[in-house]
Amino acid sequence: MQSRFEKKVEAFIKEQNLIVPGDRVLIGLSGGADSTCLTVVLQSLAERLEVTLGAFHVNHGIRGAEADNDESFSRELCRRFGIPFFAVHENVPDRAKEWQMGPEETGRLVRYRAAERIAEENGYNKIALAHHQNDVAETLLFHLFRGSSIGGLASIPVKRENIIRPLLGCDREEIEAYLEKQGVTFCTDATNNGTEYTRNKIRHRIVACAVKEINAGAVRHMAETAEELSELEEYLAEKTEELCRSAELLSDGIAFSAAFLTEQHRVLQRRIIHRFLGLAAGSRKDITREHVEAVLGLITAGSGKRISLPYGLVAGRDFDRIFIKTESGRTEQDPAWMCRVQVPGVYPLGHTGETIQVRTFPYKKNEKIPKNEYTKWFDYDKIRGALSLRTYHEGDRLGIQKGRKTLKSIWVEHKVPVEQRRKQVLLADEEQVLWIPGLRCCDNYRIDETTRTVLEVQRNGGNEDGREG
Repeated sequence: MQSRFEKKVEAFIKEQNLIVPGDRVLIGLSGGADSTCLTVVLQSLAERLEVTLGAFHVNHGIRGAEADNDESFSRELCRRFGIPFFAVHENVPDRAKEWQMGPEETGRLVRYRAAERIAEENGYNKIALAHHQNDVAETLLFHLFRGSSIGGLASIPVKRENIIRPLLGCDREEIEAYLEKQGVTFCTDATNNGTEYTRNKIRHRIVACAVKEINAGAVRHMAETAEELSELEEYLAEKTEELCRSAELLSDGIAFSAAFLTEQHRVLQRRIIHRFLGLAAGSRKDITREHVEAVLGLITAGSGKRISLPYGLVAGRDFDRIFIKTESGRTEQDPAWMCRVQVPGVYPLGHTGETIQVRTFPYKKNEKIPKNEYTKWFDYDKIRGALSLRTYHEGDRLGIQKGRKTLKSIWVEHKVPVEQRRKQVLLADEEQVLWIPGLRCCDNYRIDETTRTVLEVQRNGGNEDGREG
């Protein structure tokens, strides 16, 4: 007989359309209460949901024997339930030094990379993670205290591409009560009980105090607020993208009408400017509210006003036009670049001296698809919006067979130097990257039996030295 908790999780899964019959779901299992609960409850619902399960565990090489015990516990739990188990061993401290990242961020990247690899190699189309309402509340507060946009306060999404979070409708108390009722033990990470880390301070001091002394439903209320903020962020992001299409693309930046910006609500003005700064710079990192406000100040400034910005950019006012572009004398160390692509046509591949030629033609079934590095075919009807050649934008992703992968993780995987990444010119539509020349194509646009029109992209005329084949 189903417990109340199992009914609640099943209802949440169906309401959010997280799992459909036939899905193969890979569970992130650390051995802690949350992931153990996720494994137990999905196992109990597997037959009803018509789903096949697997689990992966990452040993970070940090906590010695305690980490080995967590792995053994996770392996035994999966053996008991007949769930395939995949263990990954990584030395996160060494990786953090190699990648020049913090240990927490490195561990997170290692886990996501492991999940994507295992899912792709073993045919799992969904990755289930055990985040719950307390995680949402703690993340919301963490971002709020550090300073964040609405997107940061929206916290943890229920689903993103192939990643799902079936426990996001539950809190930690419900999870631990369910495990106790089922007679299932779990591992406890001793580092979670201390208050050395900021997140632990928020959990044990602030959230605990709010629940005990202000409102017992504080966690649920914060999670509900985060969900509303997520919906608001989604709407504002769509509206911003729509408005940004009116921009004029320059060879070295972006220009737009000051009158157009004045007509928009102040909230949208800031978002539009932030988006334009990110496009011109090729990254949104280090672009702050102060930079956005400085550009907004150009609305009331006289013609000829100029301000300096990060990434070697300059913004200014010329009559009724505001521009953001590369400052003269910008070095090759920071080469943000973009070019809108219309089909057919020939376009420069950034500042490399190479060219890209694009054309379309009807696809004949069983026609041999080019396999060389310099000619690529894509299903033209699957492309979303305008095509462009450009450098990297923060958060760029490329479709793979089982979902999407960030370009950052692909570059790390292929050991592409950081300085080379910012110079890399990409072919992209308005949703994702289609092609990283010389490295990888997007699987979502492959030629298949439904293809009617081919988009052919030739680099250097179709071969390395530019001669026609």
